[in-house]
Amino acid sequence: MPTKLSATLLSGQVYFRTKFAHSCLLSAQYRRNMKQKRYHFIINPAASSGKGMHIWNQVERILQKEQILYEAHILQNAAEAESLVRNLTGRSNACSEISGLHNIDEVAAAEEIQECHIVVLGGDGTLNAVLNGIESFEYTILSCIRTGSGNDFAGNMGISTDTVQALHGILRHKEEVLLDYGVITYQSENAASQSGEALQSRRFIISSGIGYDADICEEVSRSRLKEYLNKIHFGKLVYVAIGIKQIFTRKSKEAVICMDDGEQISVSGLFFVVSMIHEKEGGGVPFCPDADAADGQLDICLVKNMPKWKLLLAVILVYAKKHILFRNITLQRCKKITIRTEVPQWFHMDGETPCQIKEARMECRSGFRFLM
Repeated sequence: MPTKLSATLLSGQVYFRTKFAHSCLLSAQYRRNMKQKRYHFIINPAASSGKGMHIWNQVERILQKEQILYEAHILQNAAEAESLVRNLTGRSNACSEISGLHNIDEVAAAEEIQECHIVVLGGDGTLNAVLNGIESFEYTILSCIRTGSGNDFAGNMGISTDTVQALHGILRHKEEVLLDYGVITYQSENAASQSGEALQSRRFIISSGIGYDADICEEVSRSRLKEYLNKIHFGKLVYVAIGIKQIFTRKSKEAVICMDDGEQISVSGLFFVVSMIHEKEGGGVPFCPDADAADGQLDICLVKNMPKWKLLLAVILVYAKKHILFRNITLQRCKKITIRTEVPQWFHMDGETPCQIKEARMECRSGFRFLM
């Protein structure tokens, strides 16, 4: 049985150093060890302008002190998380572990425990990559510890800003919740002009939108101001500053929207439409105050045909959840929504903006396990 376990990352791989005592007892101890939970910590060291590793060092000291079984996976970038999680949660990974066992008891013990508990130390972008890498939702548990600059998911879930308290909640809290997630199906505008290009589907954990909020996310991703503000703990202000700028520079477009296969609705002067799983996005903006992350529905915020002075006032009022006082801002609820725009628009999934599109379908799915 391993008496000491530590993880070191070399060339993108995790290697383990173990010491075995009394190898003749390995078979019986292996069965007991299989029943002990092992955590996979996925760390984005670049999160929150490089503070990710500092937080991980704090977490690791606690894990070692409490003799918790864990594996540490330190990312080169957030996107790397997707392939890593696909490996961890795929059936092929489980089969490879079982294939090395030599008797029926060991195989039975291994097959009983195929759960993978992933703890993310990163922001919403890292969480999005992890969500898209999950192969089996049934056997995957997700948790997170705040390190990113946005942390909208953690904020929506009420996860403590105190690292030690958040970790202890994960290690000691046994009750899981089943949460919804979204799926967006789209074709990039560049690919649309090439025959044979397939549609793409991606998951989102917080929200996905087209128009104003996506334009903000796209500009924030290129902004040097975000990195500077993160260093002085005012990272959220970059969303406010760019959001105000976009009100005066963005031009509204024509669109057609259809919810739950119902009637197609022509929208004149679409400013933006966002599908929300949670209440807040974009640094804590409560576009859908009544959103429930476990009701199996998307909450839709639609903004259309408003003069710029009203849009500016709405941006101020949204933080007090009073934006719905405007007649041309509507909140609706549906299982799925299809959006078509007259010209290509940026869209986002949890703040990530991969391309411009003219049409997308978003739908809500249920059943990912979360523990905090």
